[in-house]
Amino acid sequence: MSCRGLARLLVPLALLVAACTAPKSKVCRETCTREADCHESSEEEDSTFDEGECIAACAALERDDQTRGLVTRHAECVARAQSCREVLECK
Repeated sequence: MSCRGLARLLVPLALLVAACTAPKSKVCRETCTREADCHESSEEEDSTFDEGECIAACAALERDDQTRGLVTRHAECVARAQSCREVLECK
């Protein structure tokens, strides 16, 4: 295998490892955990929610200057919510 072929295999692997080991923010973990708990207790059969995907997406959005405000507003909504119904209504 050539060096170029090896690089094609190793670069995506390195990016995947970096993404999996990237630090996740406390805000994202707390927000997504609360949302996951509410989705689990939801009576909707089609309620699918992946807490890990939520945390990863949230952390990515939080790192971006243009989308950080969206994360902040959503986290504040979830934190203010008094019930799971209110949590699930947060956009």
